[in-house]
Amino acid sequence: MSLKRIGITLCLVVTTWYSQGVYARKEPVRLWAQLKEAAMIHEGHGAKDLYVFFDPDCPYCHQLYENLQPLIGPKGLEVRWLPVGILKLSSFGKAAHLLEAKNPAVALARAESGYRDGRGLAVTPRRATFKVGAGLVRNARLLNTAGGNGVPFLVYKDQEGRVRAVVGNPPREALLRIIARLKTSVTTKQKRARP
Repeated sequence: MSLKRIGITLCLVVTTWYSQGVYARKEPVRLWAQLKEAAMIHEGHGAKDLYVFFDPDCPYCHQLYENLQPLIGPKGLEVRWLPVGILKLSSFGKAAHLLEAKNPAVALARAESGYRDGRGLAVTPRRATFKVGAGLVRNARLLNTAGGNGVPFLVYKDQEGRVRAVVGNPPREALLRIIARLKTSVTTKQKRARP
């Protein structure tokens, strides 16, 4: 079976799992701390953190990116995109390109705007530097440790402080429910303002 067919099959299986309401079952104690040390692209500034593992060649990741865009500002949401290169041979190089950009968030936005089915993000794969390559390998291991069977894979803390994870691209209503359940963190600015 070719890598392309494996990747497409994996995306379809992940979407099926999500549509049946399957959540990742692992909740490692150190997961949240490990996420903060991962190689990532920050988007938005808010008190609600959502971590998203994605592959540059995943069509469902692209759909999730588009679905999250209108929610980032108005909902106080900060999305932390954790790239992995697992679906195609070009995925790792594309993820490296995004992380090595001068402004990774701008590079991600440009690449997403040129997304093409079958070709993934509009970005040229490049050879990763040692640091970025090591970060991408750590992200893939972290995805596996977190119980992620594929991408997209969302990780967040709920209002009770429990680490939760969802496999797949949630429908808009489910995505809004997830965002409503996100724990609001106290920012540095808020801490300084307290008496």
